[in-house]
Amino acid sequence: MSLSLDLGNGQVLEIRIRTSPRARRLRLVSSIEGVRAVVPTNFDSMELSEFVSSKQDWLRRTARYYERLREKCGGFDPGSLLYRGVRYRSFVVGDRNFSAVVSDALGTITFHVPDKRRTKSYQQEWFRQQTGAIVSERLPFLAEKMGLKYNKVSIKRQRSRWGSCSKKGNLNFNLMLAAAPPEVIDYVMIHELAHLSVLDHSPRFWALVRAIDSDYENHREWLSTFAPLIKLG
Repeated sequence: MSLSLDLGNGQVLEIRIRTSPRARRLRLVSSIEGVRAVVPTNFDSMELSEFVSSKQDWLRRTARYYERLREKCGGFDPGSLLYRGVRYRSFVVGDRNFSAVVSDALGTITFHVPDKRRTKSYQQEWFRQQTGAIVSERLPFLAEKMGLKYNKVSIKRQRSRWGSCSKKGNLNFNLMLAAAPPEVIDYVMIHELAHLSVLDHSPRFWALVRAIDSDYENHREWLSTFAPLIKLG
């Protein structure tokens, strides 16, 4: 179910409608995937049309923003996933046990899942394992190179951070970090390790990061650009 909105200049925006029993009011959500209206189960279609019309200016701005972002990312395909900076076609098949098969030759990742309704959870757990393996391999090397020691390391689901460092020296990394290219993953680890020495983002902090990763600004830019493509769920 969808609603069409004429934005002018020959542009028509398709707004997907999703009913939710938990919704108490009309709500518009915009992302790189497009715009969707989240509505109560007993919503009034006329009220929704009027609500969407009242948000035309915002919808034009957000549509332009995500159009430019899709162009910058080389397009958006809801059937693909980024893994180690490479875009793969993603497939899901039913199976008795969970597993994932990465084929570089075919450019595919096939997830074998016992319950397709929990596909996103299985994919997140797989990314958690991949990120954990990469961090376990690279973090000790980078810490030794920087002459720094850390405490505990956790791989977590974080919506707005790629990593964090606590005052106790504990490091946390986003479970989706394995989606980024290896050099960008290294940058995130270097960034958090640097916080063991300098907690803020002062010039001294960035000088420490630059000493290990001279291309860190491009790596930051990659994360900023591709973050919308990486989120699961």
